[in-house]
Amino acid sequence: MAPDTAQWTGPIERGDEIAFGRFYDAWFDRAFAIARSVSRRDESFCLDIVQDAMMRVVKSMRALPTESAVEAWMHRTVLTTTIDRLRSDSRRITREQVVAGRESESSDELDRLVEHERMRWLRAEIDRLPDEDRRLLTARFEDGGTLADAGAAIGVSGNAAHGRLRRIVDRLRGRAGGVT
Repeated sequence: MAPDTAQWTGPIERGDEIAFGRFYDAWFDRAFAIARSVSRRDESFCLDIVQDAMMRVVKSMRALPTESAVEAWMHRTVLTTTIDRLRSDSRRITREQVVAGRESESSDELDRLVEHERMRWLRAEIDRLPDEDRRLLTARFEDGGTLADAGAAIGVSGNAAHGRLRRIVDRLRGRAGGVT
């Protein structure tokens, strides 16, 4: 049989810690069950709801005349606390998603800047190459020609063009410090 918790509401309103302790003991399981039923969330989440609801009891409990009035007040308190906690959780998740999106956008922008800088550096390095090496690279990579086409651009075979291209790319990688 549940105790008559209405008898403790007046003392709780006046700040009686013992009355609140008794009320807490009497209502903890019921408040937890309400939170679990309404939120359909895990134990940890529901314990937080009960804690918040009990803080509301301490701050705003008024003397209530009957047990049914206490039950109605507690149901409403746990329900509104659950709704507040769910909304808060939803806002937190939204904020985290927004921040994650910003971080992703920042990361994408940084990647674009880094890529732009690499391409600027590579273009400057290619401009420093001997004319024949530049023509070979252009015929193979910019014009999209075959090795035979690239070799023909400088008067060598496809196999020779392959070897020269490999050596040019290796030199460029070496200048870049191995960064590709």
